[in-house]
Amino acid sequence: MITQQQTPNDRATDFQAVQGNPTEQYSGGTLLVAAYAVLWVVIFAWIGLVWRKQRALDGRLTDLERVLDKAAAAADKGKG
Repeated sequence: MITQQQTPNDRATDFQAVQGNPTEQYSGGTLLVAAYAVLWVVIFAWIGLVWRKQRALDGRLTDLERVLDKAAAAADKGKG
């Protein structure tokens, strides 16, 4: 059995629809909406995570400022 190799010029250069009933078929619009929905969920989750970490950092900074103010007041009281 001899088979000929196809050259690029032998291949089809235009779109040809698939004949029959394809087993998987998704609407392009549905896929686009799903992709954007996933993207927005990821963005909101990331923003929520950053917001939560920022709140924790603000709390730690407030505690540090309170400790430093207390230490400064004690140092001033000791000098006077």
